[in-house]
Amino acid sequence: MSSPPLLGPPRVRFGVDPSAPIGGAWYPYTVQLADELPGVLAAARSQIGDVTGMDVNWSSFRRIPGLDSPDSPMTPPLMSLTAGGVVVTILVIPPRTASSLAAILLRQASNTVSPETQLHSLEYRRGERILELAARAVTSSKN
Repeated sequence: MSSPPLLGPPRVRFGVDPSAPIGGAWYPYTVQLADELPGVLAAARSQIGDVTGMDVNWSSFRRIPGLDSPDSPMTPPLMSLTAGGVVVTILVIPPRTASSLAAILLRQASNTVSPETQLHSLEYRRGERILELAARAVTSSKN
């Protein structure tokens, strides 16, 4: 069996606080998530430990438009990874999302400092709204 071609390093970032409602983000290259998942799990291992469980909040990732689309779902796609008894929920950014918004979401979800010039941009505010929706979905599912 041959392995799928490597598209590049996994575009995943984890925050410093795994107990945060959104503990990171992943921006896959394609909708073939199974092909890219080993890279994400390897990145997760170095950040949160060995992943022993995984859950998602969608049934067909192929049908999800970009997060900058007017047809974007009210609840953004989320993946929960369980490692060492800790559950870390990450935002999964559909590959149809503009790379500029995806880069901002990766920074925001991992609490990485954004360039000063982005802090007041429409894209930055859109990213904040998307993460607020995601955090609300996580919080309401725990209650």
